[in-house]
Amino acid sequence: MTGVQATTRRAVLRAGWGAGLGWGLAACGGGSSEQTQNGPTVHGLEAGVARVGEAVTVTATFSGGSGRIEPDVGTVQSGVPFSVPPVIAPRRYTLVVEAEGRPSARRSLDMRPVYRDHYVTLDDATPRQYHAAATTSDGRVLVIGGSRGLSAPSEAVERYEPATRRFTRIASMYTGRTMHTATPLAEGRVLVVGGTVGLSNGGFAELIDERFGSVEPAGWPMRPRARHASVALADGRVLVIGGMQSDSVELWDPATRRFRLVAARMNNVREFPTATRLADGRVLIVGGDHESPTQRLAEIFDPQTERFTPVASPLNEQRRTMHEAHALPDGRVLVVGGEVRTSTGLEPLDTVLIYDPATQALTLHGRLDMPRSLVRSLLLPDGQLRLFGGQTDAEISARTASSYSPGTGAVTALAAMPAGRAWQTVSALPEGRVLIVGGDNEGGGSVPGALLYE
Repeated sequence: MTGVQATTRRAVLRAGWGAGLGWGLAACGGGSSEQTQNGPTVHGLEAGVARVGEAVTVTATFSGGSGRIEPDVGTVQSGVPFSVPPVIAPRRYTLVVEAEGRPSARRSLDMRPVYRDHYVTLDDATPRQYHAAATTSDGRVLVIGGSRGLSAPSEAVERYEPATRRFTRIASMYTGRTMHTATPLAEGRVLVVGGTVGLSNGGFAELIDERFGSVEPAGWPMRPRARHASVALADGRVLVIGGMQSDSVELWDPATRRFRLVAARMNNVREFPTATRLADGRVLIVGGDHESPTQRLAEIFDPQTERFTPVASPLNEQRRTMHEAHALPDGRVLVVGGEVRTSTGLEPLDTVLIYDPATQALTLHGRLDMPRSLVRSLLLPDGQLRLFGGQTDAEISARTASSYSPGTGAVTALAAMPAGRAWQTVSALPEGRVLIVGGDNEGGGSVPGALLYE
């Protein structure tokens, strides 16, 4: 990143399972297709391409008994096509043909989602920057606050409806906000904390009901928070971490709607860290910018003891910020991209780290297609991590996208977005598509509207 790019970035901050895309279908083991005298026989089990977001047509042909498809489908007729819901993760369907007093016949069909690898531009021209997005319990997405091209931060709360592909304003916060966090809670609400607020007395948190669009005050954080992180704990509380010049954390209790400062402090200030809840309920805190000569890349916070434990990391790993972290199904955590502060400016990173609870350490796992800071990524149900935009050595707002396999470390290029984006949000939709909203363009202005990746 050039000196000019780094200066522009800092000014903005101060102001306010396989690597391939074309997974298809595979028939696998099960029963015999051999004809038995008047007994159940499977002749075929075939399906169309399992494109993301589309129902899949399946046809089963059999004789000598009644047929059913497991799971979730039930009784089927031989040669009569039927549909199964959109496939968002690898899924196996099994045809079972039965007749009384005879051995059953079976055949299975494995389906895997296939992405078209393109973008759909939504009919929406609203500029959105430095907002937050939260996925609701029913798969819709709340887009909260941010800069909307006005003179003050926006208080708007919008809901994106996948069925209609439209944004609808459902509520207004008490104050506009940018650079805030929005944490989904178990009871269908979203806790909004911190950020740069539009009112001088607007430092309180807010609670948004995703179902009814109501907004209520949710207490005052013990410290002003911006460029911080937050994560819901297993017991329903919310941990709020770091922020500008902050090495403190605090806990929000949904029963009292009050914040409490934790006595112990982190090893160093953390600005734009990540916080990932582990399978045992503890929280992995990684990175965050600071100017202290001493640093600890990562540490674990235990909500039971309210203490921090340092995490070992690669010897050459420096302080990292503007990265992303994802909990894997096996309990490990993937840390991707970001940037470090050097003597010559800000340097994007292409390294991927992995935290293993078994060793309680961070180790190098692989590399991205290119160094990316401010990259926005999603671990999708098909097991692949997909990354969109951000800042690279060459672009302040990148168009490029890629797929990373946590299993193999393989990287695959995806189609480029129509325009470069940084500071955007990405959200997984129930049908497997990805919603990409807002962000910065090359000049620091907003990229209007939103995209669907499918």
